[in-house]
Amino acid sequence: MYARKGYELVKDLANGEKGQLQPFNVRRFVISCQCTQHYLELQALIRKMQEESVDVRETRNSDHYGALIHHLSLIRNKRCLMAYVHNRAEVIQNFAWKVGLELLELPEEIQEKLSPSEKNYFGKHSSALQSSCKA
Repeated sequence: MYARKGYELVKDLANGEKGQLQPFNVRRFVISCQCTQHYLELQALIRKMQEESVDVRETRNSDHYGALIHHLSLIRNKRCLMAYVHNRAEVIQNFAWKVGLELLELPEEIQEKLSPSEKNYFGKHSSALQSSCKA
């Protein structure tokens, strides 16, 4: 099934407690690799259709439907990735307000659930909040 990893990523997100972070799922986050694979396969199918001088709007053959499946899988995986990252970013933003603006570091039990880019995001978000509250 195409886009299975995206489904599993969103399912993990839905199974977690609201407002709580589960450890960052690197294994399932490899959806970006699957997106790249679908993109390359889509480009190959489109090139093949162009070489055969197939009018995409008129002809509905197996290449057309194959390209459509890869395109839709690519879009679904991207939506799933964005939902995962957006949800985690919202929780991290809420942590900045909950732990207080004077605390620039999260407790260790929360930090170990974050990816390096999420830790960086928290630091920059907290700094921005501090500077806007002082102004």
